[in-house]
Formats: sequence, structure tokens, C-alpha cells
Amino acid sequence: MPDALLFKRAELPFKDCVTPTGVTQTARTITTKISKHMGGGMEIGEDVCIHWTTLYDEILFIHSGSMIVRTDKGELEAHPGDIVWLPEGVTLDYDMTGRRCEYFYSLTPIDWAARNNMAEP
Repeated sequence: MPDALLFKRAELPFKDCVTPTGVTQTARTITTKISKHMGGGMEIGEDVCIHWTTLYDEILFIHSGSMIVRTDKGELEAHPGDIVWLPEGVTLDYDMTGRRCEYFYSLTPIDWAARNNMAEP
């Protein structure tokens, strides 16, 4: 039977997340070992702008710092306590140029990379 889990901030497994447009530090904590449906974790970006098209629905919760989420329809400036919704298929920039941002993310489906014949960055 499943049970609740606690992930201590000091013990999160941060690793480089390398994309074609930049590098962040990502701690993927909710993985396929835990869930069949959704993924999640913490990410830290500093002085980086990541250009991406989402292959999943994603929610961001800004923990500290700030970022600008830029799409072809405008900019969203997110600060601590803010929540950002990103639907599957939106092309955007996660812009942390000249700033640092720590945020929690949750996404579904968890196997988005395999469904698109790619490895997670």
C-alpha cells in the first residue's frame, strides 16, 4: 500500500539540467519510481534563459527569487509565492537573466520524454 513521503530540502538530489539554451540545477524527486502519472521537484536557475516548448502540463511555484516567463503573447513576472500554469505545447522562455530563482515544479504526464522519443535534459 502506498505511503506518504517527505523530501528534506537539504537532501534534495540536485544535478545539472542541460538544455540547448542553458543549464539549471534540478532535483527530480517525484519520478516514475514513485508515481505513474505526475512528476515534480525543485529547480534553481541563475543568470540563464531557457527556451523551450512544453511537452507536458506544468505548474511552477516560485519559492525564492524571480523569473520572467515569456511567450508570444506576453510576459509573466513571477515572484515568491506566485504560481505559474504552463499548458502543454506552449513555446516560452524561462528567463532568469541577471537573477536567481528557486521554484517547485509539477508536471504531467510523467513519461513525457519517453513519449517524445527523447531523454530528459
